[in-house]
Amino acid sequence: MKFYRFILNHYRVQIILAGLIFGGMIYASSVQPEWHNNIAWFEAIAGTGTLFFAFFLWINGISREWEDNLPKRITVQYQYQGRNVMVCYDALLVSESDARTWALQIGQQMSGCQRLKFEPFFNLQQRGIQKEKVSDKKYKAFVFTYYLTELPVPDGATSDKQDEFRKRLENGCIERYPEYHQDGSISMTDGYVASKNQKIIISE
Repeated sequence: MKFYRFILNHYRVQIILAGLIFGGMIYASSVQPEWHNNIAWFEAIAGTGTLFFAFFLWINGISREWEDNLPKRITVQYQYQGRNVMVCYDALLVSESDARTWALQIGQQMSGCQRLKFEPFFNLQQRGIQKEKVSDKKYKAFVFTYYLTELPVPDGATSDKQDEFRKRLENGCIERYPEYHQDGSISMTDGYVASKNQKIIISE
């Protein structure tokens, strides 16, 4: 939802009331111009300053609420020895509080390993407001990083399959891209980058 539509949908009554009050003051001042002579200058300046200050606080509060109501997506990267070995881009995210659990589940799905081994710390960063390429819809983006202590291998696979999967991680990065279509459907695309320099850089 665009910002101005969010304001109209959630604050229509307040906007109408503010417009009526402000318009009434202007009309009354035009009908009774002598009122201006009865108001001290410092009161007028203080009142105007207070009005603008309250207005900017109001807009700032609406902007934050609008951001909180945007759809959320998370890119999850799994690093081993300083580089990415698995990355899932722009997965749907319900809330920031679910980021750690959801990131763990994505890693389990991508690797087939239900017991990922990682450091006792992680990193969650905001990437700000992003825009979809297809529909131009805006969403709030995050990046979550797990720091693996051991390369995962698929559970229940043969030793040859596990060795093959491990070598892919040793020599590159497994990637997954969700594609969001205009009809609301989602398709997944898996890829592989044969590079040992894969790492998402978050600009400050």
